[in-house]
Amino acid sequence: MVHFLNYQPNPLPSFRHRALSLSTLNVPRRYHIPIILLRALSLIPSLFGLFRNIGCAWRVPLRDAGGAIVLRSTQSDYWVATLWCMLAGYWSWILTTSMMRRWLYHYELSNAIVRLVTLTAINWSISAFISSHYGPDAPIWIWMTICFILLVSNVLKIVLASSPKYNRKVEDVQEPRINHKSTVVKVLILPLFVVILLTMFSSMIQIDRLRYTSSQLMKQEFKLAGAVNVAELGQSAVKVMVVVLSSWTPKGFEKRQIFRNTTLKLMPENSDRISFSYRFILGEAPSAKASTLMGPSITKENEIYNDILIVPSSDLYNDLSRKVYKALEWSNGYQFDFLVKTDDDIFVRWDTIGNELATMGPQRFYWRGLGYWNIPPIKNSENKNAAFDYQLPMFPPFTAGALYILSRDVVNAIVGTPGPRLYTKNEDQNLGIWLFPYNIKPIHDRRIQQADVCEDDMIAKHFGDSYEIGGTMYDMLNNIENNKRLCSGFKTNLCALCYPCRGKANHWKDWNFDCDDTRGVTLLHQPEMTMVTESVKQVKDKSEVSIIGRNDDWIIKGLLTQLTSTYSETDNWHLLHWVCWTTDPSSFTDRHWRTLELIWVHQPRAVVFMLTTTLPDDFFDEYKRHGYNIHLVHFNKDLLLKYKWYLGPDSHSWLRDWDKWDKGPYFFSHLTDYMRYLLIYKYGGTYMDMDALWIRSPPDDNLEFIGADYATLKSDADWTLDENGMYLAPGVMRFRKGWTAFKDIAEAAFSPSYNPACFNCVGPRAITIYVKNNRKPMEAAGFVIVPNHVLYPVNYVEVHRLLEADALAAHELRNQMIPRSWSIHLFGKMTNHLPVNSGSVVDLVFKKFDLDIPHTDTTTHNIISSTGSTTTPFKLMGPKNYVYQTSSATTKLSLSPADALQQVPGTFQGLDVIFVRGGPARSREVKIKVLVTSGRVRIGPAHGSDFAETTVDLRDVTKKDVNALLNSIMYTPSANLAANGGHDDIFISVEYGDDGQRAREEITIKIFVSEVDGPVF
Repeated sequence: MVHFLNYQPNPLPSFRHRALSLSTLNVPRRYHIPIILLRALSLIPSLFGLFRNIGCAWRVPLRDAGGAIVLRSTQSDYWVATLWCMLAGYWSWILTTSMMRRWLYHYELSNAIVRLVTLTAINWSISAFISSHYGPDAPIWIWMTICFILLVSNVLKIVLASSPKYNRKVEDVQEPRINHKSTVVKVLILPLFVVILLTMFSSMIQIDRLRYTSSQLMKQEFKLAGAVNVAELGQSAVKVMVVVLSSWTPKGFEKRQIFRNTTLKLMPENSDRISFSYRFILGEAPSAKASTLMGPSITKENEIYNDILIVPSSDLYNDLSRKVYKALEWSNGYQFDFLVKTDDDIFVRWDTIGNELATMGPQRFYWRGLGYWNIPPIKNSENKNAAFDYQLPMFPPFTAGALYILSRDVVNAIVGTPGPRLYTKNEDQNLGIWLFPYNIKPIHDRRIQQADVCEDDMIAKHFGDSYEIGGTMYDMLNNIENNKRLCSGFKTNLCALCYPCRGKANHWKDWNFDCDDTRGVTLLHQPEMTMVTESVKQVKDKSEVSIIGRNDDWIIKGLLTQLTSTYSETDNWHLLHWVCWTTDPSSFTDRHWRTLELIWVHQPRAVVFMLTTTLPDDFFDEYKRHGYNIHLVHFNKDLLLKYKWYLGPDSHSWLRDWDKWDKGPYFFSHLTDYMRYLLIYKYGGTYMDMDALWIRSPPDDNLEFIGADYATLKSDADWTLDENGMYLAPGVMRFRKGWTAFKDIAEAAFSPSYNPACFNCVGPRAITIYVKNNRKPMEAAGFVIVPNHVLYPVNYVEVHRLLEADALAAHELRNQMIPRSWSIHLFGKMTNHLPVNSGSVVDLVFKKFDLDIPHTDTTTHNIISSTGSTTTPFKLMGPKNYVYQTSSATTKLSLSPADALQQVPGTFQGLDVIFVRGGPARSREVKIKVLVTSGRVRIGPAHGSDFAETTVDLRDVTKKDVNALLNSIMYTPSANLAANGGHDDIFISVEYGDDGQRAREEITIKIFVSEVDGPVF
């Protein structure tokens, strides 16, 4: 009994009886490995940083062999960062271990593990955030910051652990003693002291090793070596800053020496009127090899002349714009009145420039140089000045990079305003882009020349490496020193830009230049406006402007001219559809009628142009009676030449030789290929073969696309887009007018090398090879290659099965094709001879999307309709059920332009399309009533906002008008349905009234509002 009264149950598990030490886990054995692994996770960031810094240390050359470069992380920096990584790992281990001890003591094991995982996640997150904040080129700062956070955390842990409020066993708490034996000294102070000492030692060695850096140059006193200090000059002196672009190359070294020994001698001595200071501008060493080769020479050169500035930019030719910007940025830190930029191969009359600037005095918004205006980007890849990175058709006004003069406020406008900068390849054109927002216009000065010409009054003369002008910069300096004409002894038979050309061997107009005394140089004959991207060819252009009655005649009055159409330049360009028929009318079978109907079922407003050499004018009159837009455009050799329907000299020659080619085995196939390129280029819209069956309308009216398919022959692998055999099939494609690609493809395909015996050489092969060579810029301009399942869901080898009876045909159509595809291509040569069997996929498509418009069989002359007569019953078609996918679901589906295959939520497309079948072609009165139970419905943009119930009365309308309205119905669920899902109902009725006879059809659509977790296909 006494024992019972004295018994005190231990409130802690048995494994907590003893004090926990760093070396003893004191947890059940089965938890040893998990606890050890969790502790080890705290080392992951440090180990990652350790391996990265060691790898970087081995890859970075030792300060680029001592060359003159911008300060960046060196081997020493990465080795020091490695020390801080090790310290961070050690402190992270200590913190994790000590916190684990305390948590195991105070909490149950599961709670302790949760806290341990949380601490590790915080450790990882902080390390990742700090690394991303500083960037990869600041390894020491990254790990010093992480170590500081860990140091503070360990100190706080020790302080809190000593607090009675934190420690439950107050009687066991003792005041911490900080001495050489304490935890603080051994765990925190001593390791920190060692790492700081090694860091300081390494930094001293590195500083001693550096000869100079660009940052040191930028801190040098701004004056020309040997010149009078600017500060000692009178306040009235005009101060001129000169920056001379040079390079790391041996040729650049030679040019700097020539520049110093010639044109620089013309720079006036600093006086109370004018003072000059200059720097040669170099970028960073373009490679370790360049640094090793030229670094010591540049170092010695700068020790002698003290006139080289190395800016933090690449020294490569393609980065001249950044190089100039960094030079301007550096100069903006000094006082001057004018900045002159030139190159190291330009002979400059500094005496003339100095006198003019001193006389003129300080100016505002001053920009002087050889002016250029309305200059388009160069598109020839063989020209080193080609600018494929500039997207607009014209550059703003700019000045030649040979020499230009800027006032102080202009320099500050360029670099003094924070914000992103556009950098194009050419620095002179880039200057115009930077200054364009300020409306600062250059003052044209023809005395600045970059070509190999010589005029006696020039103030800037370019000297190329070959000196074809007949002399050197030394010869020009000698002429000045001996009071001779500037160009004495030089070739002067060529006329410089904007100079009089009488008696010269040439005229600058021969180079397609024109000159204005005020604005400067422009092009005598401007090219067509272009959209330029990173390509050797322009991507889009604009055709010749149509002026009806002068340069453009109607082909179809009010709709189509020789140069354009009334749709091509509008937002309705996608309504244009082009098809070709070059065989006898008797070969136009029921499947071809249905092909046209499929266009109008999914896009009732579509305008179809049938280009034909055989069909009579009244061939589609029945469809026209129902309001559908279809127009025959007859063509032959003479008409094509009359319409000027050719794309260049080669296609023009091919057309003239029509009689030579029309006996070829594939002539009419090649002719349709020719027409598809021409029509898409000149007019835009959709070109489709007559064996392409639309089963759903593309979801985006602005999407420009072509379909991909896969070749099965190994011999085709040499021209396909990739190793998998993907090629572009132009059987269905839709683009706006003006894509240069189609003009270039046609010109190449129908050139003198045209082979009439090669079936696909002017079709898939031609367009695939072109796009393969220009894919990146074309896709950047909006050229979309949709996957093969979108337009060619079944390969031509297997397409025959779509015409065969199949018990699973309905399942394949609804669950495989409709969610993934827009069209089914039948590959006519493979299927034209095959019947469409009842119960096949194609048969189901024809039955589902049948407008039931009577038409005459071209062979039997029988009426084809549901009744076999010209009168057909009126019926309203639509789905029984409709699944509405909420915006979050469709967001998951819209992965890219090529993968955005799903219809817009709330639209009725594919098997859900709503349309009127049969009935009269035209009606005097049509009443459409729409009622929705919970959500809202919109009918087209012209019929107001969303509503729950509405009635639309139409007068004297065609079937096309009714179907266009029904096709525009769009459903939106209520907020409650959108948030929680559920179902809704839409009631639609269409009532025809004509001559006292009325017909009424109605459907009810059950809407299921649901949110899916992922793509449905």
